[in-house]
Amino acid sequence: MAEEEIEETHEDLGKRAYIESARKLREAGPSVFVSIGVAVLIWIIGKLVFIPISQGVEFFGYPVIQIVDFVILVALIFLVLRVFIDIRGLAEGAAGILAFEFGKARGEVRTESFNNYKAMLSGVLYVVVVSVAYLIFADYLALLHPALAGIVLVVIVVWAVLALWRAGRGISREVKRSTDKWAEDLEKRVKES
Repeated sequence: MAEEEIEETHEDLGKRAYIESARKLREAGPSVFVSIGVAVLIWIIGKLVFIPISQGVEFFGYPVIQIVDFVILVALIFLVLRVFIDIRGLAEGAAGILAFEFGKARGEVRTESFNNYKAMLSGVLYVVVVSVAYLIFADYLALLHPALAGIVLVVIVVWAVLALWRAGRGISREVKRSTDKWAEDLEKRVKES
């Protein structure tokens, strides 16, 4: 009787986590896409309109192209930081749903699974966003100083390797748990037959 009550409690916990995860996805998803869309628009308009217009123009002896470049860069940094904040909610929401769905299929919903899926999803999403952001920022960084784009790229590559390694460790723990459970089930079937 006590085990049945515990299982119901775990099931209720899983359902609550699923509902909370769906709410996080609904809140963070649109915000991420809108922020990315606005960043792309700023990048396109800056690259095709404002940078060409400002070439050769000076403001009290200072090249306007660098001022315009700096303003666009600050706006893009703000939007990318907003995307980073929202990606945390997006990763938590998706991790909660994955943990619930896969846990339900295995007969157990675990907090450890949620943390593993969250580490994997957030690591991959952050690397994708930073890589795309670098592609957007690279030209603007080069306008400020040619070496700046190269330095930032090296830092991003080192960070991305570490983030993807952490993401891989998170998912490998889940794969190990699943294969261990599968192997135990096979052993039980062999012993029963």
